[in-house]
Amino acid sequence: MKISPLRQFVLAAALWLPLMFCLWFVLSSVVAFPVVRLAHMAIDLILPGLLDEAGQSYARFAYSYVVDISGVPGLPGGRLLVDEQSVNVLIYAYSMPLFCGLVAASPLDWGRTFLQWAIGLVVLVLTCAFGVTCEVLYTIRDGTGNAVAAALADEGYGMLAAQAGQAANAYIAQRYDAIGLDVSLIALLRQFAYLILPPVVPVVMWILLNRGFLEGLVGWNDETNGDRTGHNDDSGSGGAPA
Repeated sequence: MKISPLRQFVLAAALWLPLMFCLWFVLSSVVAFPVVRLAHMAIDLILPGLLDEAGQSYARFAYSYVVDISGVPGLPGGRLLVDEQSVNVLIYAYSMPLFCGLVAASPLDWGRTFLQWAIGLVVLVLTCAFGVTCEVLYTIRDGTGNAVAAALADEGYGMLAAQAGQAANAYIAQRYDAIGLDVSLIALLRQFAYLILPPVVPVVMWILLNRGFLEGLVGWNDETNGDRTGHNDDSGSGGAPA
């Protein structure tokens, strides 16, 4: 019994997609490696000196930054380190196994498969780094005040903790406003990078790279269009006999 190309593709995808997601999870630190480096470079380019330290912790982008709270009297110092902050890279990187699984399920030779994987992964690493960058920038801009207030409250500073949180938030807002980085824009880009890019980009790339396979799968080809045109011409021709 001959299996249709569509059924072959569906069966292959059912095998390859779980395999790719398992491999992606096992190699999560490797997946996060280029994303963390690119995100770190992007943040340093947008806001130089914002991050005190940044690096990779398994599949997470870990970072710390310093805020100025010198305007609040009664605290032991004018600068405070906000540490132990991190972003899970994998919530943006699930597009990678999705794309790799779709390509592997397509009827390609291994040379073309590896070529498509290489092209797709470069694009997906960039989109993932964009998402992580937006996440870090938004978290720092929106959450600094609460993070500082909570840290100082745990150390027993009471009412000063809330004042320090406001001072820290004002300091970060000033840094962002100095380069025209609006919090609403960051929030919008963060949602776009989280909700839209990971599921859409891999599917669109797979479609663009395998257009011929999809046209054959659904019957879109020039011959069909030509047959339809010829049929319409024949049916529409005719005239009165001389």
